[in-house]
Amino acid sequence: MPRRVAILPPVPVPYREPLFERLAERGRVVPHVAYLSTAQAGWDQPGEWFPAKHSYSSEALRSWQRTRPGRSPVTVARGVGRALSGARPDCVVTWEFGPATWRALVWGRRRGVAVVVFSELTPWSDVGLSRLQLRVHRALAPRVAGVIAASSQGAERAGRLGVSSEGIEVALQAADIEAVAAAAGKGGAPAGAGSEGDRSAVRVLAVGRLVPDKNLEELLAAFAEAGFEEGEAELELRGAGPLEGPLRAQAERLGVPARFPGPVPPAQLGEVYAAADALALVSTYEPFGVTLREGAAAGLPLIASVRAGATGDVAVEGENALVLDPTDRAAITVALRRVVRDPALRRQLAAGSRAVTQRHPLEADVEAWERAVLRAAGASG
Repeated sequence: MPRRVAILPPVPVPYREPLFERLAERGRVVPHVAYLSTAQAGWDQPGEWFPAKHSYSSEALRSWQRTRPGRSPVTVARGVGRALSGARPDCVVTWEFGPATWRALVWGRRRGVAVVVFSELTPWSDVGLSRLQLRVHRALAPRVAGVIAASSQGAERAGRLGVSSEGIEVALQAADIEAVAAAAGKGGAPAGAGSEGDRSAVRVLAVGRLVPDKNLEELLAAFAEAGFEEGEAELELRGAGPLEGPLRAQAERLGVPARFPGPVPPAQLGEVYAAADALALVSTYEPFGVTLREGAAAGLPLIASVRAGATGDVAVEGENALVLDPTDRAAITVALRRVVRDPALRRQLAAGSRAVTQRHPLEADVEAWERAVLRAAGASG
């Protein structure tokens, strides 16, 4: 008999939709998704990017949010207990160790319902947490029925917090990798493949909000220091945010050929990746980095920050990625030169990205979610 699971994500986002849809379609668990809020303050995602109809039941709660520049806000949702009671779940999955998790644990303890936490956080994330936050995480982690970690790095952190290895599942942060791969494959030559006789500029793509954590100032500076000839390479920064004006000014001042076309609607993701030759993510703070998974699905060579949670899983040094310290501008400069000026390397890393994507199909993530939910529901049932 299928088990009912109530899922409490922060906000609707297109890249999680394939996961929730597949959970519902497989039928081993019956998801009810209660979003803590309809949107996040300061976010650049239009509401129409998220589909109105789903194969699972859902609702959106009212909430209060405390904004944090460039990062997800702290969200306190109203009616969490009421939503859980209405869903009558056998298990609850919450996000991280914030207020909604505290509320779900209280609700679940009174009713004998287990709570599992989905976490993107990695050991790198702890540097940005306060002592109080770390104490709360360490106190709550042994009290949950399990953790679904968005990366291998996240699984390592969960173990450090005291979660038993039997209670940890790795389900990579979801993305519509099948649609991206299909769209990228329509253009003939694989994305990132390049050719010895190609005289067009090598396009290095960066996808994400234009905020300090993305470290785009250093990417622009490194690009300028790489010394590319006119027409040899270009940057495309796809996103929006408070740094757009300063970044445009910096690119003009440094003479960097950079384009700022704005954020990418989900339906156009595959086309954007397919038009690129390489993907760069040099964030100083990046719990996962969905763009690395999308870029790998598109068959792109990756330049990846060692601090991104996806690094090690979908951005693998030497196979499909050049992994670097994002605070080392010289390392970023060298990686850009290698990717732009070595077509053979681009082809090698592009093939690696396709191989890595085959090792991590969406179905494996769905199965990890099912294992975590069914194990927790069985233990509490």
